[in-house]
Amino acid sequence: MNSLSNTFSLLHLDAEDDKEQIASLTVAKDKNHATNSDKDKKTGELSGKTTTLKIDKINEESFSSSSGNYRMPLVWIDLEMTGLNIEVDRILEIACVITDGKLAKSVEGPDLVISQTKESLDNMGQWCRDHHAASGLTERVLQSTITEKDAETQVIDFVKKHVGSDTPLLAGNSIYVDFLFLKKYMPNLAAIFPHVLVDVSSIMALCIRWFPKERQHASLFCDRPRCNYQISEIETFG
Repeated sequence: MNSLSNTFSLLHLDAEDDKEQIASLTVAKDKNHATNSDKDKKTGELSGKTTTLKIDKINEESFSSSSGNYRMPLVWIDLEMTGLNIEVDRILEIACVITDGKLAKSVEGPDLVISQTKESLDNMGQWCRDHHAASGLTERVLQSTITEKDAETQVIDFVKKHVGSDTPLLAGNSIYVDFLFLKKYMPNLAAIFPHVLVDVSSIMALCIRWFPKERQHASLFCDRPRCNYQISEIETFG
C-alpha cells in the first residue's frame, strides 16, 4: 500500500512538474506567437502598402498613354435635331469632344452642321423653329453640303484616332435621346458604344440634391461649346 502511495505521489509530483513545464511552454509559445503576430502584422502592413502602391501605379498607368490615346475614354456627343420624334425628325448638327475617364485630358472633335431639306425644317415645332432660327442653325443647315453619312464618317475617324483599343462610353445631357437618333441615322457610329451611357442630366439631378451648395457656385458659360459646357458641369462637383 505504501509503495502504491509513493508511486501515486511520484505521479502527482510529475504531474505538477508537467503542469509547470506546460505552463512554461505555453508562455514561451504565446511570446513567440505574439512576436510572430507582430512580424506578420508588420509584413501585412508592408504587403498592404506595397499592394496599394501597385494599385495606385496601375491606376496611374491606366490613365496615361505613350501613344496619346485617351484611357477609359468618354465620348461626349451633342445633337441638334428638328425635334424629338425619332420616326420623323432628323439630325441637324453633331458636336463631339473626347476626354479621359478623369476629365483631365480632352480634345475637341468635329462640330458639323448637316444638310436637311427645307421641308423638314418647315415641319419643326414652334420651339425648334424659334430656337434654331435665333442661333442661326436653320440658315446654316440650308447652306450645308454635309450629309449624315459624311458627318458619321468624320466622327468615327476622330473617335478611332483618339480612343485606340479601349471601349469608349457615350456621354452627354439626356444622352439616351441622342443615342436613339445615332442608332437610326448613324448606326455605324452608334455601334462603337456599349449600352452603358453616362447621362449628365441624371448625374446633375443627383448632385443638385446631394450637394446644393456646390451647385450654386457652378459657372455658366452659354457661349462655350455645348459638349465642353456639359463636361464643366460634371467638373463642378469633382
